Amino acid sequence: MSSDVPTPAPAKNAQGTTIDLQGVAAFARLVELLAQELGTNPGKMQGNLPTGPAAFNQLIGEFELNNSGFNRKLTILSQPGSPLTLRFQSSHSEVRGEKGSTPLQIVSDFYIAAAVEDVVPQGRALARYCEDIFTILDRMVTLGHSSKLQGMNVSAAEIEAFEYGEGGNLVRQSTRASL
Repeated sequence: MSSDVPTPAPAKNAQGTTIDLQGVAAFARLVELLAQELGTNPGKMQGNLPTGPAAFNQLIGEFELNNSGFNRKLTILSQPGSPLTLRFQSSHSEVRGEKGSTPLQIVSDFYIAAAVEDVVPQGRALARYCEDIFTILDRMVTLGHSSKLQGMNVSAAEIEAFEYGEGGNLVRQSTRASL
């Protein structure tokens, strides 16, 4: 054996830390499935390695869905022993607190008390729920700022189609008999 060839250093921690590669793969599948279903690309997918490459403590996936002046961001966080977290952010480019400031935004966090592996089979349903949540946040971000959105043109046909489509979802007075 030559003295020029260095010998590898022994591992510092013989026991090591086990990474759940199935969990990491399931997270990646969920992020890819949501991106596909939401019609976008995952902007960022990363893992936090606080104590080196042998210890993931958090996986993060991000999406941006921007159109019609709305800027939407979905962040998915997963870490061992914690619920799956979905953070939704929505803002509108025309809705600002003061002139020149950054757009005001609505932020909402959802916590799913299930393992990522259990959520993946229902990923398409989750994507539909994400779309519904963004629809609500988009409406909320414009509350109190309608005068700033006067430049938006919404045709009477679009309003009528919306009202027709949402007619069954409007809050109604209960028809149950009083107790």
